[in-house]
Amino acid sequence: MKKELTPRKRQALEMRAKIQSTALSLFNQEGFENVSVEEIAQAAGCSVGNIYHYFKSKDELAIQVTQMVDRAYTELEKAYLADKTTSGRDKLLDFVGKSLEISARDEVLYKAFIHGLRYPEQGVLQKSDKRVYYRVLRELVEQCRQEGSIHPSRDPDEIVEELVVLHRGTLFEWRIYQEGFDVARQGRRMADALLRGLQTE
Repeated sequence: MKKELTPRKRQALEMRAKIQSTALSLFNQEGFENVSVEEIAQAAGCSVGNIYHYFKSKDELAIQVTQMVDRAYTELEKAYLADKTTSGRDKLLDFVGKSLEISARDEVLYKAFIHGLRYPEQGVLQKSDKRVYYRVLRELVEQCRQEGSIHPSRDPDEIVEELVVLHRGTLFEWRIYQEGFDVARQGRRMADALLRGLQTE
């Protein structure tokens, strides 16, 4: 049973999210180098000290957004590991759809994607073994290889990379067309086609 957040904790989480969203919007409008912590504080309606309470630096404002979604991915990972009846293939397709839904509904995460494209040197979008998203993908790909829905000769790292490209491409296409299609359904359909091609050598 999940613990109910106290009003104070909820307020802190809301303030943290507001600071981050405001910062990412300013970075996208003005350029990362041109925005000061003072300007972020003014736009977010808080003090500079409040910002440093949640974030060590301006760079961390852009990078820490991944920690919020990692919690959601960790919950999915626990469910997949506990589920002994569903095939690895079905779990992988489910994860493709659910991770797209998470990305689509989180405006701060989308802003972080845009920021990561503009400032690739910060490594926000680069593969990291510390990220839960990559770990879950790798675990599910390995399950698929063990059960034979992905041929064992296929390189799991390459498959993970292809699934990441599929995720990002589907998400950006969805944004380009002003959210005009079911992003999770489209992602699952494309992943299904990819997996069918990976069943043989």
